[in-house]
Amino acid sequence: MSRTSNPRYQRALQRLKRSADGDICWQCSGFIDQELKWPHPDSWTADHVTQLKDGGSNHGPVLPAHWRCNLARRYEKPQVKHARQW
Repeated sequence: MSRTSNPRYQRALQRLKRSADGDICWQCSGFIDQELKWPHPDSWTADHVTQLKDGGSNHGPVLPAHWRCNLARRYEKPQVKHARQW
């Protein structure tokens, strides 16, 4: 079983997509059109707060991001911020 086909991981992704902030990119604060499919650069993807290469886990926290934003931070250490101003 691949790491992304894990039922627990898939449920977490679906909860994130349905959440209040599930359509706001946590990196650029832009709207994410969930109808766009991968590999469109503006498609929805789950971005691991602690990157997998840095010891993160698929069971760890994930945030919604554009595919392009997720790829852009591949070699960076981001600072988590809230996408919406409360």
